[in-house]
Amino acid sequence: MRNPTSTRRSPRIRKPLRTRIADLLHTAWIGTTGRVSRTILASLGIALGVAAYVALSGIAASNQTALLARLDALGANLQIVAPGQDAARQTIPLPEYAPDTIARQPIVEQVGVFDTPPQNIRIFKNELVPASNGNALALAIMRPGALDALGTTFARGHGIDRNNEHLPVTVLGSEAAYRLGVNDVGDRILIDNEWYGVIGILDPMPQAETLNTSAIIGEAWTLDHYPDQAADIAQISAIYVRTTPGDAETIRRTLAHAANLTDGNVSVTASADLSKARNATSDSLTTLGLMIGMIALAVGGMSIANMMIVTVMERRGEIGLRRALGATPGTIRMQFVTEAAMLSAFGGLAGIGLGAGTAAGVALAAGQPLALDWGSLPLAWGAAVTVGILAGLYPAGRAARLTPTEALRSE
Repeated sequence: MRNPTSTRRSPRIRKPLRTRIADLLHTAWIGTTGRVSRTILASLGIALGVAAYVALSGIAASNQTALLARLDALGANLQIVAPGQDAARQTIPLPEYAPDTIARQPIVEQVGVFDTPPQNIRIFKNELVPASNGNALALAIMRPGALDALGTTFARGHGIDRNNEHLPVTVLGSEAAYRLGVNDVGDRILIDNEWYGVIGILDPMPQAETLNTSAIIGEAWTLDHYPDQAADIAQISAIYVRTTPGDAETIRRTLAHAANLTDGNVSVTASADLSKARNATSDSLTTLGLMIGMIALAVGGMSIANMMIVTVMERRGEIGLRRALGATPGTIRMQFVTEAAMLSAFGGLAGIGLGAGTAAGVALAAGQPLALDWGSLPLAWGAAVTVGILAGLYPAGRAARLTPTEALRSE
């Protein structure tokens, strides 16, 4: 006789239903927006952290850009390539291809070329000045665009370009203008007993001291005006090379080889101390910005963690009810982690806007260029969300460990 109980099927154990992502997001949204004041306070911590990171990194970057620009203006990344000398101390002219081969080097940004000036040229204010009165002024012959490589700025007027390079015009260095008594453009000076119109006066150039005491004229006019000395004038007297930041000795060797491919002697001068100071300053300020950002985000993460712990304590009844209705510890954990991520996302967006505005305002007030790295802002937002998630793990785990009885009894 068969046992009737043997025909009964054993009861099937149902697996807990998995929460859909849409339901999880909806639940987290309700929990986040259910109490506006709590949401604002929780988001405020991460917002201030991100704002501090964006603002301070932007301000530091602006200061860094302004300081590096000042060092560059002093010649930190400016090299001067000039003819060298052989063993008998005879000058070795630079080959005509030197500017082109130098410009093709990856480290080179700009190249400015100056030719050899005619011999025995004297520069005076007017014909009334005795020829015996020397004023220690020099004549410089520039090729088109030479002043751009130096990063020169004009106190008055403008430079020599394609429109006026065939005319008797000159640009005066700051000291040359002072010695000649020229205060503005439109005046005239005598160069080799001929009148030249002054079209520009340069600001002081600490990166090229010799040009401060020079009257600069164009190559095209000089070659046309001194045909008997054209061969000598066409020889390169100096090449000013603006390079990317790097090791000064490596740059010097690269430029020397590029200037003369036959390994002839080439003089390459630069301020190695300024170059080292520039690199050290750049590295230090970059490290400072990163440290400030990490500290700011850590402070924001602590704020999120503290607020989420308070949230768990306040919502014990809700957690107990959800557990009693079948919610698993994993579901509770994911709910609170998602809420922390939402709070961080809201705070991150607000912080980015506040920080960028602050950095722009400070840069504008200080007269510095805004050097905010816009491409890093999405990364800052992502870092804020990540910090929020990590900060929410402990409170979420604490909420998941609550049993329905414990949670409801606390109410």
